Amino acid sequence: MMADEEHMEVATETTFLYLTLDLPSAPLYKDELEQNIIPQVPLFNILAKFNGQTEKEYRTLKEGFIRRFQLTQLPPYLIFYIKRFTKNNFFVEKNPTIVNFPITNVDLRDYLTPAAQRKHPVTTYDLLANIVHDGKPGEGSYRVHVFHQGAGRWFEMQDLHVSDILPQMLTLSEAYIQVCLVFVQPLLLLLLVI
Repeated sequence: MMADEEHMEVATETTFLYLTLDLPSAPLYKDELEQNIIPQVPLFNILAKFNGQTEKEYRTLKEGFIRRFQLTQLPPYLIFYIKRFTKNNFFVEKNPTIVNFPITNVDLRDYLTPAAQRKHPVTTYDLLANIVHDGKPGEGSYRVHVFHQGAGRWFEMQDLHVSDILPQMLTLSEAYIQVCLVFVQPLLLLLLVI
């Protein structure tokens, strides 16, 4: 079978400022108790977009095409943009899906090309900041969770209000943007007495 020009695979390398993570569609129906179902998805399920094998279809007015993504380099800081808002012909909708994410040791080795895996000995990231949107699209408010490395504690900020927050509470929020820092293992100092 011959591949024609229209169906040829083309590889392009593009720099990125952040990684867009697509959420699965929110459920249309309520549960048995007539309560809204708040779906949950693990971070690694939506990161699968970058494993080099998962295909995603994109459509424009004139054409449709399929893309696969794989990372070729890791920056010291990584920004995840969780795509919560979608616009259709009539209005903007917000997807309430909770993303279950680890706060430390997010390993991205499986999303790198083999050459990049050899180039990057450290591929784990720790969450540094978590931006949350509360409320409806076009309205609502934003909160920020920030890790203070010196104190070893998490803080929640909204406007001028700052308070402590337990790390377990971060994962219950509707994360919108996350900033991660590559995990650098502290150097151990050995003193030799002669």
